[in-house]
Amino acid sequence: MTATLTKTLGSLDDFRGTLCVPGDPDYPRVRAIWNGQVAREPALIATCHDACDVRTVLRHAVDAGMVTAVRGGGHNVAGTALCDGGVVIDLSAMRAVSLDPATGRVRVQGGATLADLDHATVPFARVAPAGIVTTTGVGGLTLGGGVGWTTRRFGLSCDNLVAVRLVTAAGDYLSVDDERDPELMWGLRGGGGNFGIVTEFEFATHPFGPVAVAGFVVYRLDDGPAVLRGYRQFAAAAPEEVTTIVVLRHAPPAPWIPVDQRGKPVVMIGAVHTGSIQTGIEALRPVKSLARPVADTMWPTPFLAHQAVLDASNPAGHRYYWKSDHLAELNDEAIDLLVEQTAQLSSPDSLIGIFQLGGAAARGGERSCFPSRHARFMVNYATHWTEAREDDLHRQWTRDAIEALAPYGLGTAYVNFTADDAPMHVETLYSTTEFSRLVTLKNRLDPDNVFRNNHNIRPSA
Repeated sequence: MTATLTKTLGSLDDFRGTLCVPGDPDYPRVRAIWNGQVAREPALIATCHDACDVRTVLRHAVDAGMVTAVRGGGHNVAGTALCDGGVVIDLSAMRAVSLDPATGRVRVQGGATLADLDHATVPFARVAPAGIVTTTGVGGLTLGGGVGWTTRRFGLSCDNLVAVRLVTAAGDYLSVDDERDPELMWGLRGGGGNFGIVTEFEFATHPFGPVAVAGFVVYRLDDGPAVLRGYRQFAAAAPEEVTTIVVLRHAPPAPWIPVDQRGKPVVMIGAVHTGSIQTGIEALRPVKSLARPVADTMWPTPFLAHQAVLDASNPAGHRYYWKSDHLAELNDEAIDLLVEQTAQLSSPDSLIGIFQLGGAAARGGERSCFPSRHARFMVNYATHWTEAREDDLHRQWTRDAIEALAPYGLGTAYVNFTADDAPMHVETLYSTTEFSRLVTLKNRLDPDNVFRNNHNIRPSA
């Protein structure tokens, strides 16, 4: 079946991409994705050059009865970009980004990364809200929501999505916006890759940068309880121009970390201010005096550089296992638990992230299905290691950690921060009404569940 499909695609005039199968010299490289723990072996990887290629591969794969997966940036922790024995529709060669200076809108192909997007916008003092690691794919990030350094000012990535072009399960190529199909746009803003293959996204951008007050202030974990209580007070009063992310981890071997502190557990408070430089300096000043810092990089910084600060902590090919929950408040008990867990991280490469929400992220619910907008914080256990023999140890540590946080959480995961080790009850992410709407949308666009290699919303039939 695979040989027939490969031969068919290779002989088609309307397929301009490349094909790769097991045994080809390039197969290990082409198959590789960010999470090295994912070992699925596709029967065929079709790297597409345009929407026509995407539609051609999808049509022939469906006709052949083969399972499909879609790869954009290949950065999803669950590894949904790969499928065993099926066809990967690979968008990684489709990375063009074009900013229209007249409208401020940016068009982004489905395989583009955050780095591609940022480099096309930030130098022109515009930003499309994105994530925090530049190797992340724009597509998966957006379809799952998109939380990052400008979330509280400009909203989620999906909130800034104004139009898409996508290939449906039936092979139709659609141009969609809020006027032509508002219900599909609603579902694409947080419903994942359940409704089609988006080959192009169009986003609104905002005036920002290219320099902003941004960076990290680093404290010893011994000061963690006091620092996080002070941070909580700061976050409660912070204007929407401020977005903060706290990173609890062993200090990295970065040049801005003192040598004697590298490898020691620390509390890193990261922030970005989206207003003027002088206003940002004053607004973030309180973060610098929560205790005695061991490092401080919070000053006027090229935003492109700040966006890439966490890249070194998330290298491709390492092994990742993540769990997340949302918090209505960061109470004393949760703070003490998080500090204790940081001291007990099962791997020196792991971290715990506390994402401040609210502001613009709390709005826009009627235009999207993204859940948990009422939460004030999101906690992500980002467990990370290198040796396969340690898989069980680190996965169990993460499960135990998220279970310990449960009394203080809302019990709602962020789909982009969710590992794929067990069936996920996707319906628990949404309200009953929202999930019913999503199923209805799935029934309309993908009644046979062609797009199921994801956090799947199953059709009712």
